[in-house]
Amino acid sequence: MEYSSKISVAICSYNRAKYLVDSLRSLKNQNLKPDYFEIIVVDNNSTDKTAEISINFIKDNPTLNVSYYKETQQGLSFARNRAIREAKHDFITFIDDDAIAKEDFLANILKFFQDHKVVDALGGKVIPIYENGKEEPEWLSKYIWGLVSKVDYGDEVQKFPSPKYPAGCNMSFKKEKLFQVGLFNTDLKIRGDDKDIFAKLKNINARVYYVPDVFVYHNVDEYRLEKNFIKKLSIVIGNSERVRLADKGFISLLLKLFEYLFKLIAGFIIAFSFLLKGETEKAKYLIMVRWIILKGLFVK
Repeated sequence: MEYSSKISVAICSYNRAKYLVDSLRSLKNQNLKPDYFEIIVVDNNSTDKTAEISINFIKDNPTLNVSYYKETQQGLSFARNRAIREAKHDFITFIDDDAIAKEDFLANILKFFQDHKVVDALGGKVIPIYENGKEEPEWLSKYIWGLVSKVDYGDEVQKFPSPKYPAGCNMSFKKEKLFQVGLFNTDLKIRGDDKDIFAKLKNINARVYYVPDVFVYHNVDEYRLEKNFIKKLSIVIGNSERVRLADKGFISLLLKLFEYLFKLIAGFIIAFSFLLKGETEKAKYLIMVRWIILKGLFVK
């Protein structure tokens, strides 16, 4: 198939060398002709073999258009903004350094943008792969899928269901729209810059779609399923929302507080339904996560 545009695919990496090889290989194996895409690796001060792996990948794949950059300002949002500024093409997609793209990933993104000119951004399915072949944890429910970056809204194309938004490991944009909203928020160095960018796009009435054929697998380390990590991550989510809303005024923070209180109350109702089905762990974790995220609005 011929395309009228090209796409840049960015991997922003920090000390994830053990997964980066497979992520890069998945981009090498795309069924989209190399003429239509470039690969951008942004190394955010990694101390492992990220640089070596990236440079060797460039040497070993002379037919691919691959660039490697070192971003010295620490934080994912800095790395993402560097990728946007270095990107040569009209569309840009981000996958994580621990994600594996299906072979038709880039072709499906480019085709969707080409066939739907009014669409400004999109995201697709993200299916976790748990370390050491483990099954999905019994405490995980669809209400807290975000903790493992799972995204699955079925097999039909649709506008992204509000208030949800694409996961950071599978999100694509018209590059001009990112510049229009001021790029990623560099105050959000750990978590929340993807949510913030989609909130800013929503403010300009951008059209964001869920496209199930745009599919990646996402590696999840075993430690990320431990209770202490889930607690820390939940606090960070709440902290990031406070930072994100810092310049929006007291009313915005108050509305977020009401939103989180509503989700906590709803969580108790949903948890009760889990208990009736004997799914105790799902009930416990849902309440724990909702409560700690709420607490994170006020406690570091």
